[in-house]
Amino acid sequence: VNRETVNMFGAKDEAELLASLDRMFRDEMRAHWRSELMALWNGELTWSGDGINYRLDGEALHIRLHWRILPECESTWECVLVSIENITALKLAERRFRDLFEHAPISLWEEDYGALKQEFDRLRAQGVVDLKAHLESDPEAVRRFMGMIRVLDVNRKTLNMFEAKDKGALLANLDKVFRDEMHAHFVDELVDMWNGKTYYEREGINYSLSGEPVNIQLHWTLMPGHEKDFDWVLVALQDITARKKAEEYLRYLGTHDVMTGLYNRAFFEETLLKLESHRSDPVSFIIADLNGLKTVNDSLGHQAGDKLIRRAAEVLTASIENGHIAARIGGDEFIIIMAGVDEQTANDIMKRIQSLVVMNNKYYREPELSLSLG
Repeated sequence: VNRETVNMFGAKDEAELLASLDRMFRDEMRAHWRSELMALWNGELTWSGDGINYRLDGEALHIRLHWRILPECESTWECVLVSIENITALKLAERRFRDLFEHAPISLWEEDYGALKQEFDRLRAQGVVDLKAHLESDPEAVRRFMGMIRVLDVNRKTLNMFEAKDKGALLANLDKVFRDEMHAHFVDELVDMWNGKTYYEREGINYSLSGEPVNIQLHWTLMPGHEKDFDWVLVALQDITARKKAEEYLRYLGTHDVMTGLYNRAFFEETLLKLESHRSDPVSFIIADLNGLKTVNDSLGHQAGDKLIRRAAEVLTASIENGHIAARIGGDEFIIIMAGVDEQTANDIMKRIQSLVVMNNKYYREPELSLSLG
């Protein structure tokens, strides 16, 4: 053995080293020793592999071992050159990277886009210049491209986000995770890749294995040094479902009357502007006033008045058809907007409203619901 060997294993000299081989080569070493024996049995003259040895003070050493039977000894194995490299720092760095990946607070995917890149190259060789136009002419191509992506690894957060018991269960059900709405934003991702982007982010919808939609913020990164073959891509997914629900609720509050669930005056005025800028006659309006609201508030209290307002909203909602808009624009004032509806149809809808008012009064005690329409 050479001096570096003595130093690596913490021996004071060669004699101490050779007297302590049982302390150096033990435990985990048996795993790679088995592989070495198989190589010898199969007639191989060289072997390389990683394993664990021990310093004389008991500290584990991650090592990369290579041996070769020297040419003059190939029949007897009497002279074998063994080199041992201390890769403990490398292994610790790999473990640190693995822990960072595995315990990251967002979903991480390591993926191989190599087959997809080869398909891109093939299409370019065939003269395809505009990928988006090509995908529009061949809708099935999107599904084929999706099938070319190979998932190398995912972390724990990914399993939790998509309600998978383990990596095998997730990878076996990717068609349940990536479906429906995802196809639309996957087209945009393909076009970005085609145009040479190595990083992009966008929002989309995936699905958990239980079928629940998961709103995600996607960050796609082609790892440096892999621009030619696309064989290492890191995808980070952040679950923004709670944020999306909050945004939708705020949007709802901004456009709806909280008491009745009808659209509010602000939405009504916004709709008028849109109708004016994209005018398409006919457009009909029904104005509805709730009769006797002040009397009910004064005699029975505002709680009874609020209930009467909600009953009016129920009738108007039941009367309108898809595409019509019912809004509460004042305390006792309502309006229905009906694009594409002529006067005769509007009159028919008013008759429907009045008949539903009569029916509503049969199911509720006083006060009586009464609407003035025009």
